[in-house]
Amino acid sequence: MGFFSKCCAKSQLPIVATYRNCPELSQVVVLQPRGRTLMGRYDGYGRVEGEQIENFDRAKFVLAQHYNGEKYGDLPRSHDELAQGFFMSDEFLQHCIAVGAFKNRAEYVRAFRLLARW
Repeated sequence: MGFFSKCCAKSQLPIVATYRNCPELSQVVVLQPRGRTLMGRYDGYGRVEGEQIENFDRAKFVLAQHYNGEKYGDLPRSHDELAQGFFMSDEFLQHCIAVGAFKNRAEYVRAFRLLARW
């Protein structure tokens, strides 16, 4: 199994693995379809604080700083993170931190294509 990640359902910011040393983008709340919620650092391997995320494709990720107590049904889906939560340039990460939230998925994709160096 390799690295993989999602984008925040609310801000469209990338969820990055803790190994990127970017705590602003790795502290998450993960809401799972059957009601289980995980909170903490995302490791890039489908785990939050060592707990396996069930049904990863349907889980909804929210960066901790953007979470306001929403329930699973209140949130849109979390899209796949294009750089797998790790393999993007520092320039892209700095842009994401500076932006604070993208208006929509298309804005995230444009910034990724411009700055992520893929």
